Amino acid sequence: MALSLLKQPAELIMAYQPVVFSLQSSATGTPLRIAGGVYGIGGDSMQAGVSKKANFEFSDYLQGLITERGKTAATPMLYDEVPKIVTFIFQEQVGDPIVAMPELETDLYFLLDGCIPKSRRKAFYALYNHLLAFLKSSKSCLSWWPDNESKKVLPYQKEFINFLQVHNEFAIPLKQNLSLSFSDGTSVDCGAICTVNAAYMKLVYFPTGYTQLGISLIMAQAYPDKSIAGYSICIKTGSSLISKIYSYTLDTSWHQNPRYLYIKNPFGLLEVLLCIGISQQENAIKPESVATDGQSLPDKITWKTVKSDVVKVNTGFLTAAQMQWLSDLLDSTEAYELIHDNLHPIVFRDITLPVVHDGEFQYSADLEYEYAYNEVIEQG
Repeated sequence: MALSLLKQPAELIMAYQPVVFSLQSSATGTPLRIAGGVYGIGGDSMQAGVSKKANFEFSDYLQGLITERGKTAATPMLYDEVPKIVTFIFQEQVGDPIVAMPELETDLYFLLDGCIPKSRRKAFYALYNHLLAFLKSSKSCLSWWPDNESKKVLPYQKEFINFLQVHNEFAIPLKQNLSLSFSDGTSVDCGAICTVNAAYMKLVYFPTGYTQLGISLIMAQAYPDKSIAGYSICIKTGSSLISKIYSYTLDTSWHQNPRYLYIKNPFGLLEVLLCIGISQQENAIKPESVATDGQSLPDKITWKTVKSDVVKVNTGFLTAAQMQWLSDLLDSTEAYELIHDNLHPIVFRDITLPVVHDGEFQYSADLEYEYAYNEVIEQG
């Protein structure tokens, strides 16, 4: 007696996408149940049909296993917990009383705490069977930012890309290459500015902010007579380009109160949304009253006061493709504001996105949120 795997997902799986296994048993005894689950997490069993087949979908068991969202360091580094390694285990259960047969354990799977955005699924699955095929073919990092467009950044803004090493089954050196673009229309390739060795399915954080990369020092030492307009980053191994080229436009204009929101993207990792439009902050206090009998107390008393610290921001101008990126990003249930190098959790109250039509127009979005302060209750 043995179990055979008829269908299984690619080795890179997502917690909010179906994770389906189909199995068939060769057992002759009855009744026959087939059990399946995520090793160390949990699972279920089901009565096998006449064909002795069983189908399992495990995404419910995979959600919430990953808590690491991102990094903000000034140097590249490997993630320890992303992707999370999981295995699945199956077993035949025959007869009454049940006799458990030897277990079938799968190879390793690599889990991301995300999904393919609903707005992209039809086009995505028309070209790719799964996420791993997309990453190998497109050379994308774990972001849906339109990589053919430049991202606006402020000089002291933290930025980063998250690159998953899916291009070689052995550990390879990943070189972060930097190119500079000058305001006179010229550019220069600065070559590799750092190298990180990464094994297969290792996720690497590469900082890409202007200050993080030390570009001002490079300019002062090598190009003192030039004025920078922007820069671009890519990942190479040897001379081979294994990532897309991500470009940034440096915005040195004065902005009254820029805000940096870190939002969990569809891959389960933090991504930066710069808000440079008009912003304001209001401390709202809403007393709530209740009527009494008017004897021992006044006819009305304030029984509760609700305080909220509400922030209203505008993203500044975005293109149609960037607005689609933002729309996918705001499906998230987890967001923060970066204040003094600390991430403060926020809760969105109201989001207004424009209707985007075809054509070369610029758009902006209005976001309203409040800080999700953690209250501490003291008990005697």
